[in-house]
Amino acid sequence: MGEHVARHAAAEGKWRVAGTFLGNPIAIPGVATVGVDLSDAAAAGRLIRDMRPAAVIHCAAATNGAWCEANPAPAHAAIVGATANLCAAMGRWTPAAPLIALSTDLVFDGESAPYAEDAPAKPIGVYGSLKLAAEEPVRAMEHGCVLRSALVYGPPATHRAPFLGWMIEALGRGGPLDLFRDEWRTPVMVDDLAEAMGLLLAHRAKWAGGAIFHAGGADRLSRVEMGRKLCAVFGLPPGGIRETERAAAPGGAQRPRDVSLRHDRLATLGWKPTTFDEGLIRCRNRWNSPR
Repeated sequence: MGEHVARHAAAEGKWRVAGTFLGNPIAIPGVATVGVDLSDAAAAGRLIRDMRPAAVIHCAAATNGAWCEANPAPAHAAIVGATANLCAAMGRWTPAAPLIALSTDLVFDGESAPYAEDAPAKPIGVYGSLKLAAEEPVRAMEHGCVLRSALVYGPPATHRAPFLGWMIEALGRGGPLDLFRDEWRTPVMVDDLAEAMGLLLAHRAKWAGGAIFHAGGADRLSRVEMGRKLCAVFGLPPGGIRETERAAAPGGAQRPRDVSLRHDRLATLGWKPTTFDEGLIRCRNRWNSPR
């Protein structure tokens, strides 16, 4: 996600953009990049002290839910600890700079969708619980803002296969591709999410510290519906899709039924997400094009 945000910001030409990476160096045109482990408080402090950013968009996290379930301690360090370190560093060195921290729709239990920004959070998994805990230091900042995102999709990044990638690979070889028919999300294209962050910075005067915004896509879809739409746009055989249910998830991990998000507050800033079909067409057109 962070790579796409950096590319988007650099392309707009309004900012001098810098980005961080942990284990995999990356080169982005127009973006200065530096390696840093944000779970190291001293390293996070040096980063902010040396860069003195005018604004920070925090996308770094451990995002593999299964890994977080199996490794709660390092997951806590990567998600909650890193965020707290960043907030503390900004509080010391750049207290007037806004911080937008990316969170998730998985802070909800899936039983009362669609979720508005003031809906009570109630995560049922380790990842969602850690992301909710990481919201606290952000919301405590005078200029901190939480942006909860729905399931993100988009074209490939440099070091990471996209959400769509494993689906395209499985369907390309004819399947099987197991997809849930009883789990719903409001998938949001990465370009739209980057645009939302830019709008939040541009309209900084319209939100107070501790604000929460939701970035849900235009369509509420099951995993099966996403897969069928993907087949239609990418010309893949839909026969490879095998419908299943959340109860059959590996390891029996709890999965929320429906964490669809509303986006009322972003809409007041002029944000309008693309439909899933439109987003897939954009992804198809850029899948193999040079970035």
